[in-house]
Amino acid sequence: MQHLEYFKVPKVLFKDETLNLDEFKYLVKIFSKIEPSQLLTKQRWMLEKKEIDINRELINSLQKKNWLIKESNQLYLNIPESIVPKEKEEVNYERAGSKIASKWNEFFGTLNLTPTLLQKLLSFMEDGISEDVIVEVMKISSQKAKGNPANYIISMLRDYLNRSIYTIHDFKEEKQRMEEYEKRLQEINRKKERRDEEEPLESDFEDRYR
Repeated sequence: MQHLEYFKVPKVLFKDETLNLDEFKYLVKIFSKIEPSQLLTKQRWMLEKKEIDINRELINSLQKKNWLIKESNQLYLNIPESIVPKEKEEVNYERAGSKIASKWNEFFGTLNLTPTLLQKLLSFMEDGISEDVIVEVMKISSQKAKGNPANYIISMLRDYLNRSIYTIHDFKEEKQRMEEYEKRLQEINRKKERRDEEEPLESDFEDRYR
């Protein structure tokens, strides 16, 4: 078969705009359990019983969309032929989670976006934080976090949830507020430094003329 692009899960997964968020998360979870070598050499994978003992409606929906195929009473994970690129082409990033995936490499280079972290970021979207805000948090993390950025990203998003920062408009207001706060803080520190520099001079003058 033609090799598809993978970052632990096949990137063609992002091309299927018919998938809802629950279906997308389920597929990410299942693909993440497959050995990378098998991902690159096969296009169908047998599922274990524990992986299909979930919401029957979800399973039926994925069968209709050809992500799951049943043969001889056995269920297989499958990549629908309708979304497999005939030639290598640019992926159209328009579905939930696709902006996160497309921007990850831009911000973090060779550091892998793990399926576990992707599912965690998708859960913040379920809680109401927009994908654009998550992308902005990733960008900040790439500039400020030391080491693995995952904890920094999750910590920021939890803080945003607590403070009801959900939309890109909320984010821009918060960013402006923080920039103004940092500017005031810098002014205070500069004034303090000037006072500290002047105090020794005054003390020296008093000592000379006592």
